[in-house]
Amino acid sequence: MQNEKIIPIELLRAVVAVSDNGSYTKAAKALNLTQPAISAQIARLGQLLGGSMFAKGSGITPTKRGIVALRYARRMLAMNSQLLALAGPNSAQHRLVIGLPSCMGYQNLISIFERCSDEQTDQRVTFRCDHVQTLVGDLNLGSIDIAYLCNAIDPPGIAITEWLERMVWVKSPKLILDDRAPIPLVGWPGTYSNQLAVEKLQKSSLSFFFSFAAPDFAARRAAVAAGLGVLPMPARIMTPDMEIIRAGLPELPDIKMGVFARDGLDLRSVRMLVHRLTEALAPGPSNRLRDFAEQARLESQMQFERRRTKAVN
Repeated sequence: MQNEKIIPIELLRAVVAVSDNGSYTKAAKALNLTQPAISAQIARLGQLLGGSMFAKGSGITPTKRGIVALRYARRMLAMNSQLLALAGPNSAQHRLVIGLPSCMGYQNLISIFERCSDEQTDQRVTFRCDHVQTLVGDLNLGSIDIAYLCNAIDPPGIAITEWLERMVWVKSPKLILDDRAPIPLVGWPGTYSNQLAVEKLQKSSLSFFFSFAAPDFAARRAAVAAGLGVLPMPARIMTPDMEIIRAGLPELPDIKMGVFARDGLDLRSVRMLVHRLTEALAPGPSNRLRDFAEQARLESQMQFERRRTKAVN
């Protein structure tokens, strides 16, 4: 044990920060360090683990060793945060943190807040709205317990339930599209709907221009409702002042949605909250790709029946 290597936690923070921020410079800024300091920490971690964390070349691409290191680094950082929260000098009674994407609509949020309040679920609950990638990172770190994720690539934690949502082109009924004119597009660079719209329109050789751009989804939705342009979105979050464009634009793929829990969360202790949340967010069970909450309930019931049978015999 005396010769066992110990990995300092700052090295784990550094490799996660580089991966999440996409560059050494941005990671240094996020951790309030210099870029050479981050580089030195990543190099030191590579020495301890016996290989490089990121592949050489453009961009930040983890090596196979780096992928394993990132997976364990996130878990170890999450455990560190949880230990400080539960037993540290400033620890307080734990509140379950639910993460929701910032694109959630006004009425949707009200419904979720009401269904998942402390009084309805016997849980002390805190809500947080943010961009999907931020929620993914926070779920990995354990700073949020449950998250509703839209089109998350390689989502972390435990999938409570997953389903597909129909994506459609929408516009205001008062917007008349001219087949001979470029398509007015509402969007924001970096968002999934923007990437999807541009990709589909370019592949179909359709000309377009951005009639409105904003990072806030509520602003983009307001622009569509006002007749400024078109926007791809899940059909379920359309508002009455929008209509589906049924012809003239390329077909859109379905989008994967899901409710996920952080690693280590005891789902049995929060089953009422999970039920309320999935009830507010997910479609009917027949339309879900996976529902691990229902699967766990059935398995628990089967185990109970087996124990009861043994007791009788």
